[in-house]
Amino acid sequence: MKFPVFLSGLLLLFLLPDWTESVEDDTVDINTLARIINFFEQNYKRVDEDGHPRQYATAINVPKDQCQQNFDQNKFLTQEKAEKVRNAFKDDTNALYQGSELIAAGTMKMKKYNMHSESRLLNPAGNSPMSKLLTKRKDGCSVFYTFESPCVNTCLNATSSHNILDALKNWKAHDGIKAFVFKDFWKYDIKKDLQTEFKKIVAHVPLFRCVSENECYACKGEGNTPIDERCLPPKKMLTTVSPMQ
Repeated sequence: MKFPVFLSGLLLLFLLPDWTESVEDDTVDINTLARIINFFEQNYKRVDEDGHPRQYATAINVPKDQCQQNFDQNKFLTQEKAEKVRNAFKDDTNALYQGSELIAAGTMKMKKYNMHSESRLLNPAGNSPMSKLLTKRKDGCSVFYTFESPCVNTCLNATSSHNILDALKNWKAHDGIKAFVFKDFWKYDIKKDLQTEFKKIVAHVPLFRCVSENECYACKGEGNTPIDERCLPPKKMLTTVSPMQ
């Protein structure tokens, strides 16, 4: 009676290397992700004359190996011209760039409010710049980066007409490596329950926080796992920052 069990164990050991390789093939390398986000910051971020950086978001759909350990910056997004992307941000009435492997947006001025850059790239969910970008490569590496975390009242609010949740659900169905990344916290959300709100993102795609070219964190949060503390505002920030600043 033990013989079949032995064969099952042997078969499992035989298949394990291929299974492990498959898992690794669908996971972004955390050190490479830090370098990719730093590339965005160095090339695309808009900074006003007073030195204040402006909110922006960008997304890529590139060959899978460009998100793994053999990342080569000299071969990365060679079809996209940084100056052309930055110039697109200068027009606040549009502030949208759509390239072959990269899309990017700033905030767009409306009559009564500014439309957030995340919503501009992800909506309408079925016909957005992001959905069009994903059709260009079926199983590559897709990374969405927003300088400041998605706002709770609009982007992560299911009742808002500009929420990004349906778009994230669609993205989940796309093959390949996926990573949703942010750097700073949207200042009006500092005191909100981001532990709960960020789980709305994690329900669809892996969430990361990258703060420098050498420092990225996997935020986790799947199932009953909590969001990593490094992806949440420090406690001292909660007591010193007013949500109305």
